[in-house]
Amino acid sequence: MTEKNQDTNQREKRVEQTEQHDESVLNPEIKNETDLSKKERRLIEKEKLKGMGFGKKLEYIWMYYKPAIFGVIAAIALAFAAKDYYENAKIQTVMAVSVVNSLAGDTDTLEQEIKDVLGCSDDKYSRVEIGVNLTTDSEQKEFDYTAQMAYVTQVQTGSIDVMVMPESLYQTLNENQPFADLEELLGEDTFQSFGEQTDKTHISITDSKLAEELGVAYEPMCIVIPYSSKNQENAVKWVQTLTDQN
Repeated sequence: MTEKNQDTNQREKRVEQTEQHDESVLNPEIKNETDLSKKERRLIEKEKLKGMGFGKKLEYIWMYYKPAIFGVIAAIALAFAAKDYYENAKIQTVMAVSVVNSLAGDTDTLEQEIKDVLGCSDDKYSRVEIGVNLTTDSEQKEFDYTAQMAYVTQVQTGSIDVMVMPESLYQTLNENQPFADLEELLGEDTFQSFGEQTDKTHISITDSKLAEELGVAYEPMCIVIPYSSKNQENAVKWVQTLTDQN
């Protein structure tokens, strides 16, 4: 074969290869895909999908649109998370009651009653919390280790507004004088309506209905308001209503 024929064959092969990879080189009416507009690309994708069966369509969509699908899912999840965060940020604890040695399984009724007393029963962002995570030793004079850690943390952060406990435990805790003067907070007349007390930083009451709602078996119930309470005014409003139950 002459050298001229070899050159001709090589040129023909190069043209053939070019035709196979990009017909737009020989046919200017056929554009390279990178030169297509978004609308033209969408039309081409639509035509591709028309010729596929259902299974092939799903496979094709998953293969080529997987990043977009995950992006949409992530955006939806982020939107819901942001909504939940925003809603939770608006929730305010208007009073927190901590009950020692409680066996209560459901405190919803009492929590609603306290919201009624505070005048926020219809406010979905106002919350009353009744905690039942504090327990004592067998003589009810001291907290067990876990409860002691929880008590110290909650008092230091001001997350307890009212405490209900056995009187023996009160005597132990009051050695550090962490409780507010109830005669000063309630007023002399209201404080005296609870009967004679051994000091001014607690009241002792006997009320079977409240004891049942709080899930306690000891009597009397000793009620205090810590100095660190963030909602002392609300705590006072509720304690004042207990005069009728004493």
